[in-house]
Amino acid sequence: MRCAKIPHLDMLLGIAALALLGSCASVNTKVTAVDSYQRLGRQVAVAVLDVANRTKYGARNLSDSAAEILTSELLRSGDFVVIERQRLDEILKEMQIQLSDLSDSGTAVQVGKLLNCKYLLTGTISNFGVKTEGVDLVVSKKKKQTVKVEVDIRMINVESAQVVYSAYGRGEATKTVSSSLGIGGTGGYDETLAGECMRGALGNAVQALIGFLAANPAS
Repeated sequence: MRCAKIPHLDMLLGIAALALLGSCASVNTKVTAVDSYQRLGRQVAVAVLDVANRTKYGARNLSDSAAEILTSELLRSGDFVVIERQRLDEILKEMQIQLSDLSDSGTAVQVGKLLNCKYLLTGTISNFGVKTEGVDLVVSKKKKQTVKVEVDIRMINVESAQVVYSAYGRGEATKTVSSSLGIGGTGGYDETLAGECMRGALGNAVQALIGFLAANPAS
């Protein structure tokens, strides 16, 4: 018994094969980052007190991450000696004060002198935004995720108890995921974008701090 031939079966199979060969998934990530820093020719001793989160996103976790990233970027620049956070916690314990008490400049300077550093760094995350855009067609999908961060870092001179400089930093990270015929998928929100974006913002702030110190060596 012979099977009936399906009309245009060969053509349909050919189209499907070409579609599969042409299907693809691509990921493109762009981050505003600082590749290298200006060298001062000297190292400046600083202590990172806190980076407060003034946004509604991430609460304390975002603040802690920002402080760690700021410390990392300061060290990566090679221009700073950063007092260990453990030493700061020990001083606070000895003085029986909380980190929040350091918002008072007099208390902060007292702590800075005990830490034997020239500057105290404290900052805020003033803006944090996440935006997701997508196009979902029959044969293709595209999702674009964008994270934007703005930070302000204030530098306090321990000797004068004055804020000698305020550095602004802005970071942006974008990830675009494209797929066709369901291959690759677009996935959910990529949380690593927040860290990459924060590093870019704080890196720009560190770059501004170095620029100020280079132009004002006696400050």
